[in-house]
Amino acid sequence: MKLLEGEIDLRDETRVAEQNRAGLEQEPFKARATALADRQAELRDRAEEVTQSIRELPDAEDNFSREIELLSSVSAVMTSAEEILASPDTGAPAIAAETEAIELLLQARRQKKPQGGGGGGSNPGGGSTGDTEVAALALVGAGLDLEGQPEETATRQSTGVAGPVYPEEFKRGLDEYFQKFEQNRED
Repeated sequence: MKLLEGEIDLRDETRVAEQNRAGLEQEPFKARATALADRQAELRDRAEEVTQSIRELPDAEDNFSREIELLSSVSAVMTSAEEILASPDTGAPAIAAETEAIELLLQARRQKKPQGGGGGGSNPGGGSTGDTEVAALALVGAGLDLEGQPEETATRQSTGVAGPVYPEEFKRGLDEYFQKFEQNRED
């Protein structure tokens, strides 16, 4: 979801702008904050387009009411973040609003949990009543699988020796040591 990635990037840029704020004159800082506000407005417009596209689907209100509601909330939060950035402010209020938008986008992206299920414990097969939806926004970044599926990675073959090569007398000494160690454990 490019909207989510864009909001994460914007939040990162807002943090950088805030860190650099002390070293900038008022006008360059204001220009940077205004540029961030403009990017926020673009992301908000995109969220509204996506919401409208979903509404145009057949039976959208029945099948996608949760997503429509969340994306409408995202749009409202993004408007707030845009206003904060335009004020100009790249501090905690702006970052908090951007983080809230990210959390809402993650909720819209998250699939509904199946009810029931297996398991043991005091209520076998009864599923869970706890809430496992954790924001964990610090872990979200480019390339991260937001659905939580493990990535398959190719195992690369290494060439050369698998470790340090010890002289033969060290190997004999280690073998002798471990034999005596095992004998003492058995006694």
